[in-house]
Amino acid sequence: MNYNFQSINFNPKNKLLLNIKNRTRKLSLFYDKIISVNIYAKLINSNRKNKEVEFILRIPGEEFVVKKTSDSFERSVKRVTNSIERLLIKHKKKLSKI
Repeated sequence: MNYNFQSINFNPKNKLLLNIKNRTRKLSLFYDKIISVNIYAKLINSNRKNKEVEFILRIPGEEFVVKKTSDSFERSVKRVTNSIERLLIKHKKKLSKI
């Protein structure tokens, strides 16, 4: 699995990078054919919930894009990975029916 991270409008701390990497690795437990994960973390200056995280996950034949915003990057990452886990489980069930 290729792993790419890009931060926009801020410099990430090691704690955030480690959190993202650990949660991204756990995604392979739900689906083992993940090709790549692109992660974009953005600091938006418009309101209080200004930490946005976007995951673009590529698997054979599909691409999942999930974007969540909250008041902390850790919470946004958790919400995004939970959503992707559900998508991967649904995709796996769909493949098993075929």
